[in-house]
Amino acid sequence: MPYSAFEEFLQAHMSEGRFAFDGIFCITDSLAHQITNSLRKMGLRVPEDVQLIGFDGCRHFGDMEYCCSTIVQPLADIAETCVDLVLREQSSKIPSLICLPVSYAYGGTTRS
Repeated sequence: MPYSAFEEFLQAHMSEGRFAFDGIFCITDSLAHQITNSLRKMGLRVPEDVQLIGFDGCRHFGDMEYCCSTIVQPLADIAETCVDLVLREQSSKIPSLICLPVSYAYGGTTRS
């Protein structure tokens, strides 16, 4: 989806200088960074008016500064688990669901 669709959504939910939601959960930290910039251009304060949280824990994307609170996914554990599952000899013993712990990293876009 082009980013312009997100900007249209943000504009459509503004009324009299207020945003209709108090928080936005973004699928990536990069998207959270872009939305933060858009909200600030619209005159909204992050996190005072709108809280944002990303969901990958990337912390680095190109030349942009890390700027958002995020749910950090355990990438090394995910990779190790995937390799372990692929290399298992008995595929019938692979669990249908595997849960790995995530963590929260504050980045200034959520209230404490």
